Amino acid sequence: MQYSVCLDALFQGQVTADMLFRLKQLGYDLVEWGGNEQRDIVSYKQMLEDSRLLCYGFSLPEISLVDASCHTQFVEALHQGLEQSVLMGNNLLFSGVGQSIDISHESQLENLVVGLELCLPLLEKFDRILLIEPRNTRLENKGYALSRSGDAAAVLKLVDNPHTRMLFNMYHQQISEGNILTRLEKYLPYIGHVRAAGVPKRAELDTGELSYRRIFSALEGMGYTLNVGLEYFPKRPPFEGLESCMQWRNMR
Repeated sequence: MQYSVCLDALFQGQVTADMLFRLKQLGYDLVEWGGNEQRDIVSYKQMLEDSRLLCYGFSLPEISLVDASCHTQFVEALHQGLEQSVLMGNNLLFSGVGQSIDISHESQLENLVVGLELCLPLLEKFDRILLIEPRNTRLENKGYALSRSGDAAAVLKLVDNPHTRMLFNMYHQQISEGNILTRLEKYLPYIGHVRAAGVPKRAELDTGELSYRRIFSALEGMGYTLNVGLEYFPKRPPFEGLESCMQWRNMR
């Protein structure tokens, strides 16, 4: 299990070649980004190649999947994102599902299933994985349509395709529902990536109420062989926390 550094969170989008070289020196190999603003993908690719880092994944624009009227727009954005993923070499694309609309929650989940099914031909063609993310609506993301990991798993069970999976953000799910280890184990077959941050301040992993050293060990014991995205907003100099995370990994 390796770490993937979420550049937007750790460095607020201000990424330089020196930062990337320093990440590599600390022992990091993978990066991802959660923002969806327009980027110079070619320049990003060159900086990553120069620093010998790999892109693990990036987010698509925030277009609703629970609103059927937005499905065509979402598929178009997915197509563009998939073409960018070929250039960057990443296998994962992250997506929100959109804000709640004025229909029942069950109907919104049904729309989400339909939207994901519309994405399957492209995902299969490019052989990439689209991950939907439940998010907490208690502290942030007011009105967001998907907060429960069980709902996400139910949707993915209906879609029944390995090209769609869940982005399990431990920060969000601890706030939304708790029982992180129980839910990780229960929904592991539907999880394609996990992210970590201290709870409740979304700061360094060694802050807050979650013991990530124990969680990471438990994840490995469950058979999780993928990577962990570091998506927190540092309260200390960014590389201080990143060095601590790397020391944890090397100690286990």
